[in-house]
Amino acid sequence: MKKLTFVSLSILAVLLIMTGCSEKSEQKPQEQQKVSASEAGHHPEAIVSPGAALTKVTGDYIFDTAGSPLFMDGRLYFTNNNFDQPEVSRTLRQNPDGSIDTLAMDNGVTTTLQASGKGTIYACQMLGHKVVELDTDGQIINTVAAKYNGTRIDGPNDIVVDQKGGLYFSDSQFIAGGQKMQETPAVYYVNEEGELSRVIDDIPFPNGMALSPEGTTLYVANTQGGHLLAYDVREDGTVHNKRDFGALKLAEGEEESGADGMAVDTEGNVYVATTKGVGVQIFNPQGKYLGNIETPTPSNNVSFGGNNNQILYITAQDGIYSIPVQIKGL
Repeated sequence: MKKLTFVSLSILAVLLIMTGCSEKSEQKPQEQQKVSASEAGHHPEAIVSPGAALTKVTGDYIFDTAGSPLFMDGRLYFTNNNFDQPEVSRTLRQNPDGSIDTLAMDNGVTTTLQASGKGTIYACQMLGHKVVELDTDGQIINTVAAKYNGTRIDGPNDIVVDQKGGLYFSDSQFIAGGQKMQETPAVYYVNEEGELSRVIDDIPFPNGMALSPEGTTLYVANTQGGHLLAYDVREDGTVHNKRDFGALKLAEGEEESGADGMAVDTEGNVYVATTKGVGVQIFNPQGKYLGNIETPTPSNNVSFGGNNNQILYITAQDGIYSIPVQIKGL
């Protein structure tokens, strides 16, 4: 295989020479490499449009911590969270004219907004200890999950919706010093009938999640680990065959990747935001690292939207950024 060659984001041009990839998903995990910020700031031309640059789409809006971009029906939904003062955390919507509406205050520290596929929005309320369904004005219309085995769930973090109408959500138990009620961090599955089951219970800090285009592989980011994880998905939504998928790059001086929100494009490339300062790392369907999109402040989430679903929205701590890409998002 030929090596991928990148040039700096500041030059805004890249050279990519690549041939078909022959690695299997069960390949031996690559050794982790620590990289400086300048080394991390590269992106592959096959994915990011040539000459493209990050644009801050939220303008001068001041954030505590920006979160969870969701482009839906021509508008961009996102959150602004404050873990020290949860009551000021809010859910927001940017309209096509650039104006920003506050849809909800004291939103339970909503960490994820995800399209349900039926015109509504699923949301993880981390400090509200539940997964809810919202209308497009940000109002709760249904509680999707609040208890497991009769006990309150802890800190629901991220969501991915499958092709059958079920959803996975991670509970990292990151609840800002609050009491943990469940015995372990976990990933849960809610099937199309609304039945809740625990499908993963052996990840120290499960966070972002994504599904492959065909829905047969579930990717999970372990914030405390150095590799993305992959699982095969059974027909009933349970998972098996846990394996390391891709070796995340570590920023200089860091021992953890800070892997957070994830997204997948229609060709199966996996995008993962990292809170430890490297940016959005991109892997091909075989788990090979393709490159990185550096962000001005640590990134925590990523999603697709915009015209033809070919705008990549990236949440950094100080706002929502966008960059055009050449491959459609799922």
